[in-house]
Amino acid sequence: MHTCLVSICKEFETIEDFLHHKDALSSQKVNALFLDFMECFKGLGAEKLEYPNEFINDVRLYHEGFAPLHRKFEDIEIRYLMLSDFYDFVRLTKRYKAKK
Repeated sequence: MHTCLVSICKEFETIEDFLHHKDALSSQKVNALFLDFMECFKGLGAEKLEYPNEFINDVRLYHEGFAPLHRKFEDIEIRYLMLSDFYDFVRLTKRYKAKK
């Protein structure tokens, strides 16, 4: 797994119970991690083909400026859920081992 994705996963682990207890710091982290993920994933090259099409398509459409997707990702909870889905996927497929 690419080092930028590992870094994103490590930082994601520091966000606790976001959906029930959002604060300014955790919201800032989610936004930063989401943008980092979008940039990192875009530059993966062939490695991105190892991930589900949902990630591939969302990242591609996001960078193409697809308005409905941008509106969807204006919601910080949707950003968090995408990161959570990615984190769960890499854990379940044993690409990443949690530090906890």
